[in-house]
Amino acid sequence: MNMHQTRTRHRIIETFAGAFALIESASGELATIWTSIGDAAWVLPRGSRHHPSLMPALAGRLQRYFAGEAVDFDDVPTPQGSPFFERCWQACRLIPRGETRSYAQLAALAGSGLKAARAAGQAMRRNPLAVIVPCHRVVGAAGQLHGYSGNRGPASPQIAVKRALLCLEGALGPENGQRATSRAARRAVGASSHAAG
Repeated sequence: MNMHQTRTRHRIIETFAGAFALIESASGELATIWTSIGDAAWVLPRGSRHHPSLMPALAGRLQRYFAGEAVDFDDVPTPQGSPFFERCWQACRLIPRGETRSYAQLAALAGSGLKAARAAGQAMRRNPLAVIVPCHRVVGAAGQLHGYSGNRGPASPQIAVKRALLCLEGALGPENGQRATSRAARRAVGASSHAAG
């Protein structure tokens, strides 16, 4: 189902990395997007109504996640898509907090060969549930950060968000080597914003 062609409602969650929207279609299908990034792929559906009390339990868990807590989203259904995309999204959900996998490793986890890395990248790019399906945990073969929302620019706002989420989870340490915190994640976003500007 295309969220842009249905009546939807949304709730904005303010985070250290900018505004994050939880979206629900009339049929109950969910999506999440970063509305603060300015990416054409991440815009609220036309006509979506702001609903500040939408899905309070899930919104509360997202807020706790952004505050640095380890939060479980296992009860949120994996989105619908092509069989390969669904397998990639399910495999991505198995990547533990604080760890990363390459696109090739994700393809293998999804039951395809290592050569399906580009296709796995497309599945992550089209992930409709950012954070809940933690596509930010998927990185390049050598550990480089690229691909978040299809963007490869190291100073892009999309990569800044990916870096910040990985810092928050402890997969990337802050510059001084201390345990990653939401403060370190905010610094990661700020450093990239200054580099981009």
